[in-house]
Amino acid sequence: MVYRYVPLLRWKRGERTGLKNVSAAGAVDTVPLFIIGSDQIKGKAATKSKGAQTAADVFAKEIYDAWGARPFGLDASALTAAPGTPHPIQAIAASCNALGATLIPATSLTASLIYQTAVAAVNNADQRGVILRVDLQELNSAANWFPNWTIPVGQTDLVADFADIVGTVANMTAAVIHSFQHLHNAGQWRTVTTAGTSMPENFGGFLAGLHTIPRDEVRLWTALANAGLPYRIDFGDYATPPIAEPPPAIAWGYPINVRYTLPQDFLICRGVKTTGFGGVDMEPQLIGHAKSIVAYPQRNRINCWADDLIDQIAATGQGQGNLETWVQIAINRHVELVRSLLP
Repeated sequence: MVYRYVPLLRWKRGERTGLKNVSAAGAVDTVPLFIIGSDQIKGKAATKSKGAQTAADVFAKEIYDAWGARPFGLDASALTAAPGTPHPIQAIAASCNALGATLIPATSLTASLIYQTAVAAVNNADQRGVILRVDLQELNSAANWFPNWTIPVGQTDLVADFADIVGTVANMTAAVIHSFQHLHNAGQWRTVTTAGTSMPENFGGFLAGLHTIPRDEVRLWTALANAGLPYRIDFGDYATPPIAEPPPAIAWGYPINVRYTLPQDFLICRGVKTTGFGGVDMEPQLIGHAKSIVAYPQRNRINCWADDLIDQIAATGQGQGNLETWVQIAINRHVELVRSLLP
């Protein structure tokens, strides 16, 4: 593979299953970056057969079960440390090392000093480097903040994270290419990656049926990859929309929507509510979405766990599961497709 793929994920349960079913080929040069909050890392109380498990041990086991010893990034800056104690990322790193999971700590310039110190400590102990996420303004002002960056540039993976403004950034092609051509320390960073997502926070503006949303993150990366930069530019994206953390619970009756990744677009199967006038139960909607995907002329089916499951649901009307099942399907299909299309 010429380019690395960096999918950004939140480590929800559906994401874990989708990632676990990624093929060996789909995992080559794929380095997931997990952005976690307190909801994604919890300990387990003691039972009759097992003792209590720390949050760090539970998280490390989940990572190893889904991704094995392959490298992954972890941004745990949203977690907090109890007064006088190390930041939790240090315990997570230790638990991952004990199992053989390969953690690379990730941070941003706005992360707390406690977290930045912990990230440096993890790197000093493990010597795997650090992932640094920057926005467009920080990318352009690197000469100003770099003197305060304590990790050696050759041990730093720089991720230009354009989040949900990637469409706006992609429309400034000439200016963005200029920014990357004149990137401070260009060619010295261990890697440089772009990331972002074109997925809207919700689909309230769409009527029921099939819709496509252009993948502007692909358009931006393609322009940069073809710009003759003096270094390799890797591809990243948000494998799970939206950028904002989803609410802890959603009232029953919401529209049943499904996302399916195409080479240049997202295919959105927009459903209807499950209650009220015109409401349809979730199960038949999910089966209908599977049939719509299978019949879509530009589907670009690939050999992966997700596409096999979609075909099965469409053909038999069974196995449609629930919305979490379709998170699994969306993540697996997305990672497999992107990896298969990257040179």
